[in-house]
Amino acid sequence: MKIVSLQSVGLGATFPSRSYEGINEPYVLKVGEKLKDGRGEELDVTVTEINYQQGDFDAYGFEIYTVHTSDGHIRVLPADKYIAEWSEDTDRISHDDIGNDIHGFLHGGDK
Repeated sequence: MKIVSLQSVGLGATFPSRSYEGINEPYVLKVGEKLKDGRGEELDVTVTEINYQQGDFDAYGFEIYTVHTSDGHIRVLPADKYIAEWSEDTDRISHDDIGNDIHGFLHGGDK
């Protein structure tokens, strides 16, 4: 099984609205989709993989999600602050969804 998305627990981020207050929305990360900044605008960075890790980590000491992105970064999120959506449907996470250029880069590309 693979993680296909994460959603923050609680109120999440406040995105501006046409009213003065703004709108509280959960922060959602989905494999194959772009990240959003704090204002709800899409960044030019796509989520390529999400993993769950548990155990005795020297740096963290608790369960975490690692979010791998197309810019080569790994974002570390505390597992108790996010709800994961798992799927056995590996076709749902196809290489075309995250871009063939990323798949080629990760797997050696054209040699």
